[in-house]
Amino acid sequence: MQTGANKSGNNPTFAGVNLLGNTSTIFLRLRLLLLWVCSWCVLPLNAQNTADSLAKLLQTARQDTHRVTLLTDYAWEIAETETDQAESRLQEALALARQLSYAKGEANAWNGMGILEEIRENDSLALQYYQKALELRRQLGDQSGIGRSLTNLGNLYESNGELTKAIQFYRESLSVFESLKDTLRMARAYTNISGVLSTGGAYPEAFSELNKARLLMENRGELATLFKIYTQIGHNRFDQDQFSKAREWYEKSLQLREKLGDPFDIADGYNDLGNALDEMDNKDTSRLAVDYYLKALSIFRELDDQSAVGNVCNNLGDAYKHLEQFDEALKYLRESEKIRLELEDEPGLMETYNTLNDVLFRQGKLRESLVYLQKCESIAAKIGNSNVLMGAYKDYVRYYEATKDYRKAFEYQTRYNDLRYKLIDEQRSQNIETQQALTREQEKQLALDRERQTTALREAELANARTFRNALLGGAVLLVLLVGLLFSRNRLRARANRLLTAKNEAIEREKQRADNLLKNILPEKTAEELKTEGVVKPVHYASVTVLFSDFKNFTRIAESMSPEALVKELDEYFRTFDAIMERHKLEKIKTIGDAYMCAGGLPEPNETHALDTVQAALEMQQAIRDMAARKMAQGKPYFEMRIGIHTGPVVAGVVGSHKFAYDIWGDTVNTAARMEQSSEPGRINLSQTTWEQVKDQIPCTFRGKLPAKNKGEIAMYFVEN
Repeated sequence: MQTGANKSGNNPTFAGVNLLGNTSTIFLRLRLLLLWVCSWCVLPLNAQNTADSLAKLLQTARQDTHRVTLLTDYAWEIAETETDQAESRLQEALALARQLSYAKGEANAWNGMGILEEIRENDSLALQYYQKALELRRQLGDQSGIGRSLTNLGNLYESNGELTKAIQFYRESLSVFESLKDTLRMARAYTNISGVLSTGGAYPEAFSELNKARLLMENRGELATLFKIYTQIGHNRFDQDQFSKAREWYEKSLQLREKLGDPFDIADGYNDLGNALDEMDNKDTSRLAVDYYLKALSIFRELDDQSAVGNVCNNLGDAYKHLEQFDEALKYLRESEKIRLELEDEPGLMETYNTLNDVLFRQGKLRESLVYLQKCESIAAKIGNSNVLMGAYKDYVRYYEATKDYRKAFEYQTRYNDLRYKLIDEQRSQNIETQQALTREQEKQLALDRERQTTALREAELANARTFRNALLGGAVLLVLLVGLLFSRNRLRARANRLLTAKNEAIEREKQRADNLLKNILPEKTAEELKTEGVVKPVHYASVTVLFSDFKNFTRIAESMSPEALVKELDEYFRTFDAIMERHKLEKIKTIGDAYMCAGGLPEPNETHALDTVQAALEMQQAIRDMAARKMAQGKPYFEMRIGIHTGPVVAGVVGSHKFAYDIWGDTVNTAARMEQSSEPGRINLSQTTWEQVKDQIPCTFRGKLPAKNKGEIAMYFVEN
């Protein structure tokens, strides 16, 4: 503790032991469940929007396999916040899947039940459910599902500290994903293995696994995944006190985070970089750390993420302590303490009390420092964090030496030594166990390699024998057939030419049909890249204009219509919108329920995308009014529509290896969605950046700065239509 508080946002270690100890179970679980499952996919809409959309679809979904999938997906979206409701939906999915004999859906639902019970910390139930999912997937031969189940089992064993079992399941999942050539999940498996090795103190081996993941993702250009791997490499170096190297990897990660534009990820990157800089034992780097922490704090305040604000305030207190600016340190530490008390975050409070103790001791306020030292010790003992408890004993030695109570100082020095040697022995045992597990894995791999080589050699010998036998038989047959072939060669040649011509024409027709289908799914330029390269590299666009539309009272009107009529109705509207997009050279991105999303300025950049998009929006609203008039005359229900538009940078690319989807990501997408949510029926709501590009051509009315969810206040304009 004389060395200062642990940095919030990293997992520092002492002698290779995780300093968060047993208290980190909940946080480790959430990290394992969410970091690699959710955060490897970048979604343009937030989780609540996704859950709402799925809930709407469930209201009209038939009792078929599609409903099973919707129920499982919906449960996943609400699992963390509404566990009882999630369980109810998963039980419904299980019952319907069994009724329909839909084994794949049943397996997915059992998997969801496992995740739910792991969130609830019912590990024995989670294990049972994961094993049921794995058994069903093995019966189906669903290799991808088998790999995912093995990963979940590895996560569960890792969170419970059973490292040998965890690494065994991760290795099995890696083998499955290697056979599928699924490089994204291979990278995830390497990273999971690395985490286990780090926990076991095998840092060089952990770095080696991370490096494999890095090379895979650099070859794919997967920026959203790559920045997470760079971050993990930074943590690997940080845990070994290699702070300069940690800084290099955190900087690489931050560059990618800034390209992708997600504010939370950017703030998290600032915090990581601040941690490395502050630990470099240099006042210049501590000043830089303060700058990064303040940037992170500003963003987290805007996002209203109180937990993150508390973490960064603690880190700022530690950095100002190193700069000997104790009043500033205390200001941020008091704020961290207040937030963590409100959140009942005991591990976080332990960190803050630790730092407060150190700051007050350095100021010479010994009695006040003792109060916080006792609070820190109390929490460490309560939650079983032996490492922090050991540090507390060392600070008691410091305190009692300063107050000349040498008897108590000796007593706490003895406690410190006893606990330290105990932890070192435990870590040595854990390291031996990890190394033994590694050795067993290496021996298995060598045995598999030898078996593959033997099999390959046998197959080669058999192939040679078959080739020789076939050559002898073939020669005899050829001699018999030669005369007949020569006799009919002209007739056969003519017939073959006719067949070849017909086949070529059929192939060309099918190729043209496939090309047309692909161009209907993807932009033409993107489709060409996919055909020639096999993959599509993500592209960053400095400026595009994104449009979101949504129907008013869609749920109420949808409830009064049959599913067939509703689909037909939406098809009529969306076909009209598609034609408008084509006229204005905009790219349709997707439809989500009754929402329609498009963008201008990609895949071919242009200077008129903002004006093109607003003019398309005007035409969409006019089309809605025309259709509403017809529906009213026929006595039928009709829709009104809100539209929101925003201009800014995005990243675009293709997701999926089957059923390709062209999509865009970035804060611009989220802001456009907020513009639509803040709009009114029949109106078009523009952001400031879009208005600035069209104000000379399109009359608009300033609405003022209005609040938008997670965005603060944003200037908005209504188009006069």
